[in-house]
Amino acid sequence: MSQLVKATQEKSEIYLDRVFGGVALIALHEAGSLQGHLEGVNERLRVARKARSLGELLRDQMDLLPETRNRFVRDHQVRRGLWNGFVSDLTAPVKTVA
Repeated sequence: MSQLVKATQEKSEIYLDRVFGGVALIALHEAGSLQGHLEGVNERLRVARKARSLGELLRDQMDLLPETRNRFVRDHQVRRGLWNGFVSDLTAPVKTVA
């Protein structure tokens, strides 16, 4: 009976490990993503301050759109991969060492 309890505890610890590890990876990615967006906003503000006219301001801001779009796409791809990996880790069978 004690072996069954011990095996159950080991499986619980493994699942908790998987949950905490997955959540930590996702949280780190989201923090990095927010930092990237903040840097993008700061870049836009720097460019806006340099503009001498409304036309120049609009042109410069439009020039930054592809970079912003690419950043969003990359972040989403990484996010999707992290969530897929997280779900795979949680649904994979637990192998305990005998």
